[in-house]
Amino acid sequence: MSQSAYAFLIFIVMITGFFVAYWWGNKKKVPIGLYILFAAIVGALAGGEGIPIHHIVEGSFTFFDIVAIIITASIFIVVQRESGAMNIIVRDLISIFSRSTLLLLVILMFFIMLPGAFTGSGTAAVMAVGGTIGTVLTYLGLPKRNVTAFVAIGGILGLTAPPINIPAMIVANGINMPYMGFFLPLLLLSVPLGIIFALFYGAKYVERSIDPKPLLEKIPAGSVKLGRLGAYLPLILVIGLFIFQNVFPGVLPVLGNPLIFVIGTIPALLVSNKINIIENTKISLKEVLPVCCILIAVGSLVQIMTLTGVRGLFVITALTAPRALVYIALMIGLPLSGSVLGTYGSAAAFGVPLMLALLGTNPIIETAGIAFICSLATLCPPSAIVGNAAMIVTKYDDTLGNLYKLFIVPAITVSVIGILIIIYSSQLKWLAS
Repeated sequence: MSQSAYAFLIFIVMITGFFVAYWWGNKKKVPIGLYILFAAIVGALAGGEGIPIHHIVEGSFTFFDIVAIIITASIFIVVQRESGAMNIIVRDLISIFSRSTLLLLVILMFFIMLPGAFTGSGTAAVMAVGGTIGTVLTYLGLPKRNVTAFVAIGGILGLTAPPINIPAMIVANGINMPYMGFFLPLLLLSVPLGIIFALFYGAKYVERSIDPKPLLEKIPAGSVKLGRLGAYLPLILVIGLFIFQNVFPGVLPVLGNPLIFVIGTIPALLVSNKINIIENTKISLKEVLPVCCILIAVGSLVQIMTLTGVRGLFVITALTAPRALVYIALMIGLPLSGSVLGTYGSAAAFGVPLMLALLGTNPIIETAGIAFICSLATLCPPSAIVGNAAMIVTKYDDTLGNLYKLFIVPAITVSVIGILIIIYSSQLKWLAS
């Protein structure tokens, strides 16, 4: 048996191990990260490596910096939410834009995207504000299916938006490229589509103006010290630090994303009328722990794939495959692989080899395109993390399958735009300058 055939056989064993674990553990609600870890162990055994504890532990730290970003960003978002600041901001948006509901739809989409942009997690975005935004959308007249799809797509675009795009970080890390120059490309990928999809799901159902009073009664009034200034101050501080470091590099010391969120959390705690950092930390960890577990398990899986030659097989196949086949793999294979490995696992296991096959024009733009397509993995069953989270927060009691008709147009749009950006990356290099 050739080395390539042997590596492919190990990969099949890994996939089989994952689905066996999923079949056994799904009814017991076992975290998906454990399925991925089981697949890594089975792959190591099939490769004759036994259970290499040191490789599993070493691999689990591959994305430690990204885990730190997710945790600190989640604490910031939870403190803002639990203090009532998020409700204050939503109520202000309703009051200001009640006379222009189309603009309100767009602003609500951006508001869903915001937590995802800060945490890099579409699930965090949906869980943080999806319920509140869902209430507003229902009042505006959107059917429940559209409300759920609106929230889910907002989570996906939040995952894509800057400053934190975890799939892009993973791919950049995999090809030894710093995560720099991504802000504008990711912004131009996410913001225009946020506008388009917000109107796509809601424009035909809403009246052009509404009476805001009945809706404001449905949303609890938040109360923080310093009033509205206290609600907006932490958010302005975090956004300001991100923008300042990108616009004026070298003026301030490089703070790092986790430290920026810690700095933003301090005033958020100080203006809160119910400061309890321990409880807020517990809440945030409970919400993001599944995502962090997936990242840790994926790190171990990638390490085992490297050890057994599976990752090398992917790299060689991607490098020798015709460019058209690479594009097809990106458009179809990348999201579908995420149905098993999750968005981050898909970026690590397949995004990196495909990126290596594309090297030669502009790696920043190409990585942004790959990360954009990767975001669709969060809608692919069986995991469909963002889709299921949207169903929970909007209390959508039908099946996920009945939502997929509403996801077809956005999914095709994201795939096509992602591929076009990759193909024309050399012409778009000015975006990364």
